[in-house]
Amino acid sequence: MTTKVLIAEDEALVALDIAHELESAGYDVASQVSTGRAAVDKAVELRPDVVLMDITMPGELDGIQAAEEITRRVGSPIIFVTAHSDEATLQRAKLTRPSGYVMKPFEPNELRANIEIALHRARTAPIEGEPLEVFPEPSEAIEIAALGADQYKFEGVKAISVLEGLPVKDINDLARTAVVQDINAGEFVSLDGERPNFGFMVLSGRLAVIKSTAHGKELTLDLLNPGDCTGILRALEPSDLDTAIRGQTDAKLLAIPTSQLRAVADRNPLIYKQISAELMRRNRRTNDLALGLAHSRVESRIVAALLALAPRFGRPSSTDDQTRIFLTRKELADLTGTTPETAIRVTKNLEREGLLDLTKPGVIKILSLKQLREVVE
Repeated sequence: MTTKVLIAEDEALVALDIAHELESAGYDVASQVSTGRAAVDKAVELRPDVVLMDITMPGELDGIQAAEEITRRVGSPIIFVTAHSDEATLQRAKLTRPSGYVMKPFEPNELRANIEIALHRARTAPIEGEPLEVFPEPSEAIEIAALGADQYKFEGVKAISVLEGLPVKDINDLARTAVVQDINAGEFVSLDGERPNFGFMVLSGRLAVIKSTAHGKELTLDLLNPGDCTGILRALEPSDLDTAIRGQTDAKLLAIPTSQLRAVADRNPLIYKQISAELMRRNRRTNDLALGLAHSRVESRIVAALLALAPRFGRPSSTDDQTRIFLTRKELADLTGTTPETAIRVTKNLEREGLLDLTKPGVIKILSLKQLREVVE
């Protein structure tokens, strides 16, 4: 399959030269655009395999801002092609985690090498870290600009399910006090018995909800994926304080002070109704998982756990009866109270029976939800 490349370059002659070099090398130049906003729009439309992005793009978005939005919404690898090598520009560009950085003027072989490396990294990156689209597409841009809120945080607040329906002004108030917080794997976000002074939504990575037994053993009760708002629930309804939350992988959170969350929720009583409804859904989900894990046979516990996790962790596959769960077998073992070795053995047996596909690291693909249900029934 031919590699699709999107060229974002405001100098027409440079763009044509790059396009000629790429087409001569066998690449498919899907489109050429000259502004940051056009780059985002075309990336969403065409889903290119790689984007060549000039940093100094005209219009409302420069190349770095456009790259951030493309990464968040599409996930295409970004290679910056630029004449700027100053430290400030380089540091800004690095924050977007580009797949390459080519200085003008460049040799054709240098550009092609960067593209191939970017494609290789995209194909071989651990899938459990695959970017997940959390935020809705940007909207109400006029109100956002008028209020002066950072659009990324504004859209992040809008994406918090239990805050749905807030007026633009209240969303803006929360966005102004929100911070994007980096969490390292193993780092605690909140401790047992601690009343949180901030609520959070997971932006990327994964957190684990853990509980310590009287004998000092840690049990993993839940895993929090991008988009999860458990941290907001704990801040507004801190009834479940006998568990701790820590990074399962490196993660990013959108953190909002509890005082600000309460002030906005008190002005909008509907929020508490939505929180109550969400807590009821979670209780049903917890009961379903607990019933599934009540089996004495470890094989049945693991199958029941996969079926219970599929609606939350699953990603659509080629048919409605298939799904991919972005979960390692170590995490599956933690959730089912068994050892990683046992989880590996059981899932490999299920793979041999044609029920699972384990060929991609960090992914458990269920080949037939119907047949898997029949195992525990």
